[in-house]
Amino acid sequence: MKLFTLLLIFLIASTSFKPAEGEQDKGFFAATVDGKPFKVRDDQIFKGILVNKAGSMDGRTAAHTVVNVTFNGPSYDKPDHRPFNETVQFEINYQEQKTGPTSLFTVALQYQSTDYSMIKETSKLNVTRFTWEPDHKHFRISADFDCKMRSWGYPSDGKKDTNLKGKMTNVRITVPSWITAKN
Repeated sequence: MKLFTLLLIFLIASTSFKPAEGEQDKGFFAATVDGKPFKVRDDQIFKGILVNKAGSMDGRTAAHTVVNVTFNGPSYDKPDHRPFNETVQFEINYQEQKTGPTSLFTVALQYQSTDYSMIKETSKLNVTRFTWEPDHKHFRISADFDCKMRSWGYPSDGKKDTNLKGKMTNVRITVPSWITAKN
């Protein structure tokens, strides 16, 4: 009888704690900077937007569409009393439903009062999932990344290169109507 009671309690408990409708689709982001966790704000919403980027004036870069996602960390004042927001921002070249490694992306990091940009030759991003929502106005993207980051003031600021590593899962990307109309 005790075994039956324990089994019944386990079954009730395991079905009672299912995520609420829509909760399983919230998304997830985790990253480390040189092995230390990047703290994401408690109120962070895991979403992004599809954006058209203009080509460069010299013609070397053509106009293209990118997935733009920003993850916000803590806000505080720098030692000079100017406000600073820690963030990780991604721009990933949009290729519908394509997964796998991509070389067409950029990452920016604002961390511990310093601005960083990625070193392209030593940075990797792998899109692990791309799924359209039924309305075809949104899609979900997941990716793993491992990026070497360099401060904007290098080498005169004396900051060493840092490693940004982590993953984003099930991030909801909005597709604006003006982009949908072109495709």
